[in-house]
Amino acid sequence: MKSMRVVVAAGLLTLAPFAALAQTQTQQKPTDAQIREAAALGRAQLQSDRQAVVAANMPLSGEQAAAFWPVYREYRNALAAAGDRATNLILAYSKNYETLTDQQATQMLDEWLSIKQQEFKIKAEWAPKFKQVLPAKLVTRFYQVENKLDTIVMMDLVANVPLVK
Repeated sequence: MKSMRVVVAAGLLTLAPFAALAQTQTQQKPTDAQIREAAALGRAQLQSDRQAVVAANMPLSGEQAAAFWPVYREYRNALAAAGDRATNLILAYSKNYETLTDQQATQMLDEWLSIKQQEFKIKAEWAPKFKQVLPAKLVTRFYQVENKLDTIVMMDLVANVPLVK
């Protein structure tokens, strides 16, 4: 899994502009459009890197690969809506974290939990689809790789998001 760390670390570097933009404390704060553009670029690069990590960690035959990759791309597209919601939430949080009211904090927490539920639901719904194209052990391995990647991304995210004041 060393290759996973290297590729993901490279991908996470693409998130640095987003984190820097979101946390800018200068007089000229970035616009929503600048933050969204940086996030979109970072996410596109991370998705490319993520696919490379999955490929490096999934011992697929030619036939399995031909069946797996279209399902994988559909699965990642299904997760994109949750990613968009998370980006919007982080953007809103970055603007308000120093002055959040209890009501705003509650709304943001509820949204975060809802996003996590959406992600879990998608992952659960797609497991049978992956099992249609791969043996159960490979599907389990895929979900292990996905979980590791999600954890690495989350670690970087939480390191760059300040705590509520």
